[in-house]
Order: sequence, then structure tokens, then C-alpha cells
Amino acid sequence: MYLKEAKAHELDVIYTMGFDVWNDGLSFEEYLAGCRRSEKYQAGTWYALTENDQIVSSLIVYSGMFGLKDGCFGVGSVATLPSLRGKGYASHLVSLVKTELFANHNCKAIYLHSDIDHQFYSKLGFVRIDDSDCMFSSNGPSGFDGLMPAFF
Repeated sequence: MYLKEAKAHELDVIYTMGFDVWNDGLSFEEYLAGCRRSEKYQAGTWYALTENDQIVSSLIVYSGMFGLKDGCFGVGSVATLPSLRGKGYASHLVSLVKTELFANHNCKAIYLHSDIDHQFYSKLGFVRIDDSDCMFSSNGPSGFDGLMPAFF
């Protein structure tokens, strides 16, 4: 398995991973068209975890938007192929992206908004901010500074 930045021709595969959860009643074609038009999806950097040349899990990383301060990143749209869920791919992907951001991007903190059980992200080193859906992980002792980014 390895981590890579997703290429434009791989985005439909990535968008499809979340269809069963995020379709909001849209048909598959409507959902995919919405993902392709999404300014939010175009503004971030998509990362993919691959195994045997197949994308098995993905997420998007944001910086410089949603109220994220310099040196802070936001992680969103974590998804795994439905047939492979529960096998640890998303956990591995999040861990690899955290390592990449802290080691190579002068990252101070990573934020995410969890729409699933917070324990999943807690096991990966994220801390819940008060009673919100927002969680963070910091590189060092600084901790949360009180400024929560907007939902992304």
C-alpha cells in the first residue's frame, strides 16, 4: 500500500466511494456531476491509498480556507470502497496523511469535522473540541487555540 496525490483522471473513482453515504437522494449521475462541479472539491488536494494499483481509500486536504490558520490543514471526505470498509484502510490513510503533513508541509495542526463516531478519529490521535463535531491533532504541545475552522 502507498499514499499518493490523486490525479484528475482518478477523481470519479474517489467521488464514487462516498455515493452511498453522501448522495442526499440524488441519482448516481446527479451526485457525480455535483462532485465534478464542486468548488470545494476542486480547492483541496485529494490523497489516495492504493493497493495493487487500485484506489482503496481517499480523503481531501484543505489549507488557506475555511478559517484555517497558517500551518493548519483540514481533512475531509474520508471514504473507502464500500466492499473494503472495516479493514483499516481509512485509518492507515489518515495516519499516512498526518505523517506527510507534519513531516513535509510545516503543519502545526490538522482539523476535521467528524460525521461518524468520534472514537474512530480519537484512535488516530485526534481530540474532540468541546461538544462539537470538530476534532484536531497538533504537532507538539501547542494544542487547540480556541479558533475552530468552519465546516469543510
